[in-house]
Amino acid sequence: MKKNILNILSLISISLLIIGNVQAQQWTIDPELKDAQLKVAFNEANIDAGKATYEKNCKACHLEISAAEKNDRAPGAAPNLGNKEFQKANTDGEIFCKLSHGNGAGMPPYEKMLSEDERWKLIAYFRSFCNTYEAPAADNGTPAEAAEKFEGEITALNLSYDKETNAVTVKLEGKNQNGNNSTPKNVKVSVYVKRYFGQLPLCADKKTDDKGEITTELGDVPTDTAGFVTIIASVNDGKTTAEVRVQVNEGWTWVNPLDGTHLWATRDKTPLWLMFMYFGGTLAVLGVIGWAVLQLFRIWNLRER
Repeated sequence: MKKNILNILSLISISLLIIGNVQAQQWTIDPELKDAQLKVAFNEANIDAGKATYEKNCKACHLEISAAEKNDRAPGAAPNLGNKEFQKANTDGEIFCKLSHGNGAGMPPYEKMLSEDERWKLIAYFRSFCNTYEAPAADNGTPAEAAEKFEGEITALNLSYDKETNAVTVKLEGKNQNGNNSTPKNVKVSVYVKRYFGQLPLCADKKTDDKGEITTELGDVPTDTAGFVTIIASVNDGKTTAEVRVQVNEGWTWVNPLDGTHLWATRDKTPLWLMFMYFGGTLAVLGVIGWAVLQLFRIWNLRER
């Protein structure tokens, strides 16, 4: 009898949680904003400002935005906001409301964290990934200023390293809308060096010149344990997302950061008391965790009896 009551209560609790979660994920769209259009100019400056806001507040969950036919993220994960399905399904006003109010679950409300201007510039950044987006006209009736971008398709992304200048050059190749070879000008390219826990930026959103190239100094970057430096170049012009990686080793050797001068001269001369404290503290923490696991196991055994 008791087991039946417990099963019924468990079923009711799970049902309430599911219902509450579904209700919490509903979006609130203000009727007066449902059909609203972008309220800032659709230009390069506002798109860059929106990207800066995105990097600080949104990228941790939504990751890097890229142009895609449909959402390419795993179910339950924050969507790729550059996908065409999202762009077509939402008006500027609807996106603004979703940014402002959140959905009560994974998406927090930004109404009090970001100004209206910042939220509209975020939307301008999202729309820069949609090549069919029509920016609203300005107040004087003239067409809004369009974001400057390469009108064509990027077909190749080439990366090279010059030892003499210690510089990295990225060259793009492309075709225009008629299918003829064309130089991708004014396309933003980012260059990074791969590190163990992320990527070290060398340059971000640097525009290609009339030759379709950008050049940036490599600098004095640390190598991996094999003496290699992995350079990554990426481009995302709203239509094409591409990335290339090149490993470079010009006779470099890995320098162990633990070698050399430290607070106690060298790591070989680390004070014994410090080593005992470190290992003693680690063993104490592991002991407490083990004890806690043992107590949980004993409680489980008692319950089974």
